[in-house]
Amino acid sequence: MVHPSRSILPKWYAEDKFLETEAISATSDTTHSFVFGRMFKTPSNRTYRDGNHLRIGFCHLEFPYDCNGCLAEPPSNIAQTVTAIYNRASPSSMGQHRRQDDDGAKEKKEEEEGSCVLARCVVDYTVQTDAGLVDDIVRQFADLGYRCERGLEDTVMRLVVGGGSAAGSGSRSERLLRRKSQDPRPAATVRRLAGHSALPQLVDCNARAFGYDATGNTEWLHAKLASQLDQPDAFSVYAAVDGTTSDAKVMSFAIIYRAAEKAPHLAFVQAVATAPEHRRRGLASAVIQYAVDQLSAGTCVYLEACDPHAIALYQGVGFEEVGKVRSTECILLR
Repeated sequence: MVHPSRSILPKWYAEDKFLETEAISATSDTTHSFVFGRMFKTPSNRTYRDGNHLRIGFCHLEFPYDCNGCLAEPPSNIAQTVTAIYNRASPSSMGQHRRQDDDGAKEKKEEEEGSCVLARCVVDYTVQTDAGLVDDIVRQFADLGYRCERGLEDTVMRLVVGGGSAAGSGSRSERLLRRKSQDPRPAATVRRLAGHSALPQLVDCNARAFGYDATGNTEWLHAKLASQLDQPDAFSVYAAVDGTTSDAKVMSFAIIYRAAEKAPHLAFVQAVATAPEHRRRGLASAVIQYAVDQLSAGTCVYLEACDPHAIALYQGVGFEEVGKVRSTECILLR
């Protein structure tokens, strides 16, 4: 049910969530958009969490300036529907949707490869003030055996690129690296990664930074990062490396997403990570600064963070807090 009387979405929320979901869509097999959120399906990468989930935001997030500014409720049986969809039920059971694969090739691939292993729903209630409605939705998932983690909160931060950034590309990032010149660890240079030559090193850095290596499964991460490297117009991958050769070790990296056709003035920091043994030497700050320096003046850059140390790091580069995103994550473990 749509509520036309509700206030228009905050600009920071509409832009941040548009960018985040567009970035996920770019590495998913199919995306379905609804008035209450977006669904991502990636049977080709079945344990890729973001690529296999429904995001309920109680609003339409496909494009912020095409948004009707209204809140909308998901169907009353949303938990059962989501579970059925990720068990190979047709997405048409959720009503009208927009497909991004017009030629049907991806849908055919999905049918051939079977259902997704992971069933997941993120209930983002940042703009939904009806706590009873949110609780009812989460309870539906809990009753079906989903593990529900409540009270998640991320800080949304924003930076507007100043004039002359591209002209002085790398200058401040180089100063940030020189501050740690007495560090006995290998010297670092920051550059953009292109192609798959550094993919193994990038996967290794990412996996160890976030602890994915402990799970014993990083195939989904390899596929996701390969997809991002294969889309250089959408994703820019910058890294601090210990040399200039193709096999140089990736010590820290940042991935920047841009929806150039829909919103050329916006950018999103999709991921930032530093290998454990290379932390506390300014590498992440240097990489982020270098990435920002490549953007045109006036570009509005968003990111989300929950760790106080990360928030302080981003503030040091010039990001400012603009809001909080609150959600509950529901996962059906198989």
